[in-house]
Amino acid sequence: MLVFSLVSTLLGRLWYLQVLAAPQLRIQAEQNHIRDVVTAAPRGLILDDTGKPLVDNKPALVVSVSRTTLDRLPADQENAVFERLSQRLGIPYERLYNETKPCTYTTTKNKRGQTIVTSTPTPCNNGVAYQPVVVSQLKPTIASAKQALLIKEEPEDYPGVSVDLAAVRHYPKPDGALASAMLGYISKITSEQLAKLSSEQQDIERNAYVGATGLEAEYEQYLRGEPGVKQVAVNHVEAVTGTLKNTAPVPGDDVVTNIDAGVQAALENQLQAAIDTARHSGYTADYSAGVVLNARNGGIVAMASDPTYPPGAFVPQISSKLYERLLHAEGDPLLDKAFQSASPPGSTFKLISSSGLIHDGMLSPGAYYDCPTSYLGKTNFEGEAGLGAIPLRTALIVSCDTFFYELANRDWNRDAQLVKDHKAPVEGVQHIARDYGLGTAPEIDLPSAEVATGHIADRSNTKTNWAANKKDYCEGAARRPKGSYLQVLDNNYCKYGYIFFPGDQQNEDIGQGTVTASPLQLAVAYAAMANGGTVFEPRIAKAIVSPTGKLIKRIKAPVRDHLPLSQADLAYLRDAFIGVTTSTNPPGTAVGTFAGFPMSQVTVGGKTGTAELSGTSQNGCWFVAFAGPAGEKPQYVIAIEVNKANQGAVSAAPVARNMLDQIYGFGGHKALFPNGVPPHKLPKIQIVEAGPRPHHTPTTGATSGSTPSPGSTGTASSPSTTSALGPPPVLAPDRRRSIR
Repeated sequence: MLVFSLVSTLLGRLWYLQVLAAPQLRIQAEQNHIRDVVTAAPRGLILDDTGKPLVDNKPALVVSVSRTTLDRLPADQENAVFERLSQRLGIPYERLYNETKPCTYTTTKNKRGQTIVTSTPTPCNNGVAYQPVVVSQLKPTIASAKQALLIKEEPEDYPGVSVDLAAVRHYPKPDGALASAMLGYISKITSEQLAKLSSEQQDIERNAYVGATGLEAEYEQYLRGEPGVKQVAVNHVEAVTGTLKNTAPVPGDDVVTNIDAGVQAALENQLQAAIDTARHSGYTADYSAGVVLNARNGGIVAMASDPTYPPGAFVPQISSKLYERLLHAEGDPLLDKAFQSASPPGSTFKLISSSGLIHDGMLSPGAYYDCPTSYLGKTNFEGEAGLGAIPLRTALIVSCDTFFYELANRDWNRDAQLVKDHKAPVEGVQHIARDYGLGTAPEIDLPSAEVATGHIADRSNTKTNWAANKKDYCEGAARRPKGSYLQVLDNNYCKYGYIFFPGDQQNEDIGQGTVTASPLQLAVAYAAMANGGTVFEPRIAKAIVSPTGKLIKRIKAPVRDHLPLSQADLAYLRDAFIGVTTSTNPPGTAVGTFAGFPMSQVTVGGKTGTAELSGTSQNGCWFVAFAGPAGEKPQYVIAIEVNKANQGAVSAAPVARNMLDQIYGFGGHKALFPNGVPPHKLPKIQIVEAGPRPHHTPTTGATSGSTPSPGSTGTASSPSTTSALGPPPVLAPDRRRSIR
């Protein structure tokens, strides 16, 4: 009886829950679905050394589509909405439709058992149905405001479409500076990036925009801030029924850089002028590139390549038409040749070969060695007359190739004998090249995939390189004029390229053959020689600062290595390179370029480089300069490359001269650095009690004195009560070849 009673009670309860109470319980269940609606945080700013915004946020009209609303419409009405929106915004129907359609994910296993996540279609919406999808960012112009107004005035024609004011990434170009490749851009998070996150993070990050390249990617963890999360209750069709919790977004931190907008703009303009000058003289001059590096602390003051592309071209996304133009434009504007590519450095490499030969005892700085007109059939490339026996200083001043040919031959023979005796070769030039930072990518604060490694040839990698390039060598030998220097070179590489010959060592010692380097790598190398032997891993960023001005992190360039050379040897090299710009007997290869420069105030040294380029009679032109107040160690290194031009002294050296004139205020220029020294104090902060997030107020000038000593941390400046940034400066028309 008891059992019967219990069973009857249980059945009655089940009947009540499933029949009588079912509607009410269903309503409660529907109301208990909790979802997170994410509000992106205002992204942190990227600032120059005085606080001028290189990247900030600007209000824009954002058009969003609610997939939940559209999915409730009949198919023909849904299509009609997309058609009208496509015509209004000028965006293809297919793109609008796909970008709002939820991604469908599939997973497969590769041979290693790793899970591969793919999504279709592309593009698609990584988000969820209840969160609107941004389909367009309209600049707040009269034309875009009219577009937005027409959409808002006709809600019956645009169900599920909203227009709101939001902050989007903006590139002010202070002083005209672009710095596009360094700054990078943001893009919508990819399926692959989402797959690496936890399920909880995925729910929040599905519609996030994250740093894709450049500083935007490298300092993503600081710039992006913390998104706001509103917890909402939704029903079975994902319609919102209430708000449970609302957390406001936290703005991202700002990145203060070593970049100076004035110096950056000057470098960009000078690089374009170098191309124009070379072209007027009949040369192709397809690109130029340069770096201005603080030799004392490894900070990158400016870095650029020409041609380039406008910053913001990829935000919110680049048009297919512009991308095609950039992809096929002369000079490859998508590639910043200052740090993303490497070329034969010509005689600028003689810093490396001199250092290696000195360190190995193959070369004594004070001893005399022959500089004949030719050596074993190889001539002085730049046409110097034979000078007889000369010291290393003179060889560097006049850039005597044959001086290094003989020493390279001795070096090779010594190592060949060691190999014959089953001993490891010394390969001193190669080893010290790597000490200087060549042959490996600089560990700069940019995504590693974006930084060129360059190449240093030795016995171990010659065979590998030959296997990869044999076809090109053989084809070059077949098409070049028979008996020409390049034809003979290609023919030899085709047949015997797996062997590291004496000629390979000779070519390497003068920066020819397979040795390659980027302007950034050469700037780091010359900075190490100039500062007394410290090899820095260069840094673009100087500090991370909160929106309210609190110093979060001071960023210093790490020390990569110390050169294995004595201070006396480094001083000898510096003196020799100063002779390149000052010696008149014999005349230095850049003495004409620096005629009239006030050496009594600022001492300048440097090295010209002219590299033969495969497949053309034109040259790769280089000049690397170091400069600083007379009697002090150099403050700056400037590395310049102009491709397919005349010679280093003619095409590249004038760029460095003009940059130094502008930095120090010579030749009628207003000094870009009033005291000749970059500011080391962080910009002052203007505290804003209400309204938009605070801006950094540019400093009025550099702090006098030298750069801070190692270990110095500094503090953020006290709040300023001064006015906002003020009106933009009056700029000359932008002449750079940014492809638009």
